[in-house]
Amino acid sequence: MADKYKNIIKGFDIVTPADINNKVVEYAKQGALKGKYLGFPNINEHYTMSLPGVTDWTGFPQSGKTQVLMEFLINTSKFFGWKHLLYFPDVGNDVEIVSDLLHKITGKTFDNRYKNHISDFEIASELPWLLEHFKILTKKDLKAKLTPYQFWDLAVELKAKEGLHTASIDAWKDMKHNVHDFGRDDKYLEDVLSYRNAIAEQHTLHLHTIIHPLKTDKDAAGNRKPPTPYDMKGGTEWYNNAKCSITVHRPSGETSLVELYFNKIKPRSIGKVGVDTLNFDIFSFRYYFDNQGEKVFAAKEYYKPEQQKVAEIPFETAEGEDDDLPF
Repeated sequence: MADKYKNIIKGFDIVTPADINNKVVEYAKQGALKGKYLGFPNINEHYTMSLPGVTDWTGFPQSGKTQVLMEFLINTSKFFGWKHLLYFPDVGNDVEIVSDLLHKITGKTFDNRYKNHISDFEIASELPWLLEHFKILTKKDLKAKLTPYQFWDLAVELKAKEGLHTASIDAWKDMKHNVHDFGRDDKYLEDVLSYRNAIAEQHTLHLHTIIHPLKTDKDAAGNRKPPTPYDMKGGTEWYNNAKCSITVHRPSGETSLVELYFNKIKPRSIGKVGVDTLNFDIFSFRYYFDNQGEKVFAAKEYYKPEQQKVAEIPFETAEGEDDDLPF
């Protein structure tokens, strides 16, 4: 029946029972889309990493947004064998990116002032595994420019040739953006983010993007408020096109605690809106869950503490937020 519509609008079609039946049956067996457990029992309630999926990350400099994303990516590699494409010019050059990842994997620092300094043997032992699971894209020509479209197309190509699960950009400002082709920032974002979402869906990839926020107001105590998706340049388009949107906020430079604000989580089967905390261990470069004073580092098996120690952090939903209710 749908055949007679195929020439009306190029690239579109009307769904028929024959097209969709097996897909719906499989979807029912799976119990809707599920994400992968990321190693932390308190985070699991709010966010899991799904295929396909899209996650936007924001937070002020030194908040830990890149470190949290790296932590989650490493855990999916360790637990499930996932492979990742990284374009992280905001972190530094290829050596700096690899050293950060190796520090997390081994718990050994590259700073020779400390006793847990990494050895040549440990580097040689871990580097093959790291580069098998992390494809790190670096700029060899300083004048080279890369658009988001090109990066996501590369992810599709890598998946077909070598297998790939995620592709991450840190940060959005470091990409080449041909805004002039669209006339306005919002028109450009509408197009590029729609393309990203389609790539993730069609090729079963999870695409992460780190976006720097604008400055926010201070609260009554003089502390900077955590940024929301609307605090990013072009925030309305980021929020409208987001599947998952996460803010990583470090309320104080004197503590290791970071707050994770899960501003938008879709589909609802992979998590829910809310807020939680993790702590950063500077020696191992890993995050841990504080369970009544016990440091609980990420583990593959789901672990539910008898009493979870979760800070009471006020969480305000964004104005006009879609709460994902079916009405």
